[in-house]
Amino acid sequence: MFLSTGGLNQGYAIHGIVNATVKQELQADELDRVDDFDDLYDQVKMKLIDKAVTKNADGVINVRFEPQVVRVSVGPKYIVLHGYGTAISFLKKKK
Repeated sequence: MFLSTGGLNQGYAIHGIVNATVKQELQADELDRVDDFDDLYDQVKMKLIDKAVTKNADGVINVRFEPQVVRVSVGPKYIVLHGYGTAISFLKKKK
């Protein structure tokens, strides 16, 4: 299973779009962690792979990530990371 932010230069069949979103709450004393998205990227990647596996795909291409910091009124801030891409499988060569 693979993830790629680009396309491929070979034939493939499209299985559909896969997407995943994760969030992390930031407490008032953690506001300096607003740039700490590394763990969230790993979580989103694993969710994209899991969803691609359920579609019997070989991988996900054109993967994109959208990070956000969300404030809920007077409540806490959240770091939110959304990822999406196209699940594909390679075409089998005829013999």
